[in-house]
Amino acid sequence: HGVGKTSIFKLFENHEVFQSPVVTIDAQTIERNIVIGPPHETVKLYVHDTAGQERFRTFTRQYYRYADIAFLVFSITDGDSFHHIREIWMKEMATNREGNIEMILIGNKSDLADERVNPLSTSKQFAERNEMKFIEMSALKNDDFQKLYGVLKEAVTDVIKKGGGTKEEDIVTINYDEPDPKND
Repeated sequence: HGVGKTSIFKLFENHEVFQSPVVTIDAQTIERNIVIGPPHETVKLYVHDTAGQERFRTFTRQYYRYADIAFLVFSITDGDSFHHIREIWMKEMATNREGNIEMILIGNKSDLADERVNPLSTSKQFAERNEMKFIEMSALKNDDFQKLYGVLKEAVTDVIKKGGGTKEEDIVTINYDEPDPKND
């Protein structure tokens, strides 16, 4: 089972909780306007839901190569997913990314805290060491989306302050690494 990246994407798409039992093999894109500020400025975001499995990695590079922001999503109940962020996706972003990128580390499935295998302190320390924003949430709780939205607005503001993107071209890419089922 996945880390919940598509469920987070669906929160962006229509603000509804969505449980996806299928593996993402193709990319989906939505366009959203958000207001940041003051001053209150509208920024257009293109949010991509891409496949995270290794066999699709070459395909997904085109989505984050020029992205300004990336969500790196792992499940707090799956140690391999956090390992993949640390050992695979961080290297992937460093190798294939053009310029700076704001990264938001998302520990998903906080509704399953009793099944936690990734300690909160470890995730926070990793995010701090790598200058990432961090949030722990559940894609199954609409209220948690508001917390994520707040962190996203901070990241967009940071991108603009650093001269990245344009108000019409800011891109948010949701990437994660879901363990390949053939390796389970």
